[in-house]
Amino acid sequence: MPTRQESLKIGIFLCDCGGTISRSINLEDIKERLKSLPDIVQVRISHKLCLEEGQEEIASDISNKDINRVVIAACSPEIHEHTFMKLFERIGLNPYLLSLANIREQCSWAHPGKEVTEKALVEVKRALNKARLLGPLERVEVSVNKDVLVVGGGLAGMHAAIKLSDLNLKATLIEKEKKLGGRLSEFASLYGLRTSPEEILASKLKAINESKGIEVLTSAKLLRLEGEMGNFTAKIGQDGKETQQNLGAVIIATGYETRFLSQIYGFEPGDNILTQSGLAEMLKSPEVERPLRDVGFILDFSDEHSRIQTILTLTNALALKERFGSEIYVFCKNLKLDGAGLERLYCDCRSKGVIFFKFRDELPKISKENGKIEVKVEDILLGREEVAALCDLLVVDEKLVPRPDFESLSSILNIGLGPGNFYQEDNIHLYPVDSARPGIFFAGNCHADLDLNRLLIDAEVAALGAYKLLSQGKITVEVEKVVVDPEKCRICLTCIRACPHDAIRIVEAGPDKEAAKIFDPACQGCGICTAICPAKAISFKGYLDEQIISELEVIGGRV
Repeated sequence: MPTRQESLKIGIFLCDCGGTISRSINLEDIKERLKSLPDIVQVRISHKLCLEEGQEEIASDISNKDINRVVIAACSPEIHEHTFMKLFERIGLNPYLLSLANIREQCSWAHPGKEVTEKALVEVKRALNKARLLGPLERVEVSVNKDVLVVGGGLAGMHAAIKLSDLNLKATLIEKEKKLGGRLSEFASLYGLRTSPEEILASKLKAINESKGIEVLTSAKLLRLEGEMGNFTAKIGQDGKETQQNLGAVIIATGYETRFLSQIYGFEPGDNILTQSGLAEMLKSPEVERPLRDVGFILDFSDEHSRIQTILTLTNALALKERFGSEIYVFCKNLKLDGAGLERLYCDCRSKGVIFFKFRDELPKISKENGKIEVKVEDILLGREEVAALCDLLVVDEKLVPRPDFESLSSILNIGLGPGNFYQEDNIHLYPVDSARPGIFFAGNCHADLDLNRLLIDAEVAALGAYKLLSQGKITVEVEKVVVDPEKCRICLTCIRACPHDAIRIVEAGPDKEAAKIFDPACQGCGICTAICPAKAISFKGYLDEQIISELEVIGGRV
């Protein structure tokens, strides 16, 4: 908060967001009504504050009018708060003396009409009241370890380790099996590419063996992880022995498993009914004894809209067509082809005679007849006319499921599981490879249904995330943004259970006294601990009670 000797000089900057805000909000009216308020030394309307010219206007006004508090009314803070905070750091103003009002998503877009200008004015006044009570926060630099642990030796894990090595970061790659490769060896071909799994695996192993920055530990698993981003301590078990490593970040690339759901189909795979993985194993044999004149594929029984199952179906259908000249029938609800080269793969299948039957609600009827499999389905593209195909071989889909160790590993890492018990991203749109615990990243199908191109990109993004965090050998940390009062703390552990970032621990706080403590490098300022603490022992600077009350007074009409 401002000291008694410091006089407030507040600058307010209104952004019309290229005209999208000013179409429904009268910014000139708001400007005139704000100018007369106390402590306001500047009110400016700009075209786009996030652009270079807009930032220069802010910097110039702050310098010329000696502004020490800033209110910016623009778009969502999630989008550009960091832009303005970086600007303040550059010009020498503490970035925590900034208060933001979201008048685009919360006003212009959400409340079109005559009242929207009044709504926007309320939002700006709320930010203004909060700005009056803001105080600077200190930032310090903390040294970090530049080593990275990669858990999982499949394609995603190997590619992430290679990328880390290319970026001059040491990577320790651990795999619980005796050799690297994961599920790569299970497929006859990979996701629509002509390159064989053996060739891809060989190229990755060659790159790993030639790299001096990659340590490989097979038959190994992660037993414990402590600390916070930049300074983790991992305990690794291998061949009955335990070793400890210090590292700065962790990339989880533990893949997935598939499961045949017999309760859905009503039968188990047999001689002429195979799963996708069973078909891939059969195709590896140089000679196939069974007749493959007519082959059917069924999608969307076990895992509707699965990208991987769709790609495997098309890849294997094309392989059968080219190798045996088989008649291929694909029974499906939808084909998920939103990836590089997948539309071409589908067109190749169609041009070579693969026949697609599309069903919706009524599932295909499967029965055995004279040693063959008969599949009947109502095709919605043929006016729900029933069509039937006799197949020498029927290939059924499998459901993608998390590996059995996902739950135990999530407990070790203190990260959450999302839909289907796969790992949960922090924000699938903004931070698609970040976990909720800073410094831990995801790569590959352990958290998403990815085709080969996406999987490789995913692994690279995770590696780049670790590089961005660790490459300088230090990180900037906000000091005591969230603080525990040890005298009020009752060690009820409510905050520890609620914190999604593993940022709170119990420490000694004095003679015969223990209390919770916030570890600044791990804290993301989400505020959950402050809100949930029953003893009111935790304060969140920038969201103190008096600051929140000052904003509520605007809504109540007292200001």
